[in-house]
Amino acid sequence: MALVTGIYDNPSKNAYLQLLDYEAFTVQIAELHKRNGFLDEARAVLRVRNEIRIKRICMKAALDQKEKADRAATPSATKEKTISLIV
Repeated sequence: MALVTGIYDNPSKNAYLQLLDYEAFTVQIAELHKRNGFLDEARAVLRVRNEIRIKRICMKAALDQKEKADRAATPSATKEKTISLIV
C-alpha cells in the first residue's frame, strides 16, 4: 500500500467543511479580482477553485462510503452482543 496517506483514506466531516470554506473563499477572491479588473488573476483563482471543488466532491463521496460502511458494521456488532447476552 501507499506510504503516504491521502485525504480520502480517513475522511472527516471537519476536513470536508474546511474544503467547503476554502472553496467559498476562492469564489469571493475571484469576484474581488473581477470587480477590480484583474481578469487573469480571477481566472487563475477560478482554476484553483475548480480543483478544490473536485476534491470536495470526492471527499463527500468518501464520507458517504465511510458512513455506509459504519452503518453496515453496526447491525452485525449489535447482533453479536445480543447473541452473547442470550447465551
